[in-house]
Amino acid sequence: MRPSLLLLASASARLLPPDASLPPLPERTTLPCASPTRRAPVHFPPSFTRGFSPPIDFPMESGYINVTSSDYLFYWYVGATPSAPPDAPLLVWSNGGPGCSAMEGATTEGGPLWLFDAKLSRATAALSRNPYAWNAQAHLLFVDQPRYVGFSTGRGPRVATSAAAAADMLRFLLGWRAAFPEHAHRRLLLASESYGGHYVPAWAAAILDHNARHAPRLPLAALLIGNGLIDGGVQQGSFAAFARAQRLIPPHAAPPTDGAARRLVEQSLGYTPNLYDYRLRDVSCCGCTSYNYSAWARWFTRPEVKAALHVCGAAGDAAFGGCAAGCVDMGGFDLFDNYSYSAALSAALRAGVDVTLYYGKQDTACNYVGGRRVAEEALQWGGARAFRSAAEQPLLVGGARVGESRRATAGGATLSFVAVDGAGHMVPMDQGAAASLALQTLISPRPAATPAPPAKAAAPLAKASEI
Repeated sequence: MRPSLLLLASASARLLPPDASLPPLPERTTLPCASPTRRAPVHFPPSFTRGFSPPIDFPMESGYINVTSSDYLFYWYVGATPSAPPDAPLLVWSNGGPGCSAMEGATTEGGPLWLFDAKLSRATAALSRNPYAWNAQAHLLFVDQPRYVGFSTGRGPRVATSAAAAADMLRFLLGWRAAFPEHAHRRLLLASESYGGHYVPAWAAAILDHNARHAPRLPLAALLIGNGLIDGGVQQGSFAAFARAQRLIPPHAAPPTDGAARRLVEQSLGYTPNLYDYRLRDVSCCGCTSYNYSAWARWFTRPEVKAALHVCGAAGDAAFGGCAAGCVDMGGFDLFDNYSYSAALSAALRAGVDVTLYYGKQDTACNYVGGRRVAEEALQWGGARAFRSAAEQPLLVGGARVGESRRATAGGATLSFVAVDGAGHMVPMDQGAAASLALQTLISPRPAATPAPPAKAAAPLAKASEI
């Protein structure tokens, strides 16, 4: 479903722009390879990692896990660095969309190997090290889901709802633990962004239901959602308050709808703002979905990349080829959805599962004011009153304030809300140190020191004219 700009931007990395033109999901009667790889090491060609400092000091594996006899979800596992604690959890990440590949999160956000060069120039397409990689704190598992997203493949029908996708995700996690028994004991952190505000609560509900009925139990410990669309009924109508808070419209302006507020912001800025970051202009190109993903997506079509990741034949051609930008059209996904994702988050908190919501303040797709309203108004749990009355604390990186955080604990669970300055829709891309702090709220009671910012920060994405 391509959501309307009037509904948050709407009801839907990545909340896809409503005018995004994507290929339909493939329909297969046979698999694109003889037998999908279940588990194999990932080794990129030396030319891709030349000059790395420090060198790669963590294991990587990829493959496919059955969720039915006919359908396979693709994963890329990235092990924790030697400096991570021995009991480091397993963080499971998918991107939003709906329909966007987790390879975006792996190579432009929390993963240790970045592809910024691929976004800025046709010439290099070289991997670089992420100084704020999340595998300094956790083992990372990037999963392409729902079915047929990214490199995932199969012969069965596509799923039509986040709840159905959650049932697949439960089967995936059980299958992955069987394939990787050495990690079966690790605490599970479920993470996503944007439309993942639907995915993560549904995954948590499926796991908690499984744990109540079956063994072995999955050790679910925490949930992490970035700039999430969680409760459209609560978040809708927040744009005017957001625009006033960011001084994009006059302090006493009261546009009657979110759409009217957006038009007023455009008049004030003098340009059409980018959906993901109002500081940037909107861009349009083959491979643009608010940002320009064309060169990044082409990198994943390279034969040597697909071979290194053990991709099953032509799987991924629909997502990364043409102008798709790493996403596929999910059609009427979650159409007429009446599932309460805020109720699922509330149930997780009541079950003792920690929840952290983080938002970049410059995002207009899923703005932080609406996200804060979800945390304050929509989550019903034992710490709700304490959270509403909790004082905001400065979020500090190297002694500099980069945002605010608020938290409350009750019944063995902690709810944290983190708002980050200088970040748009993808906080780990724009403010990596702050995103690491958000993750640390779920791993350590007292955040560890974060590395100093690199001498030259990589530009997040290319403008359309640069590719």
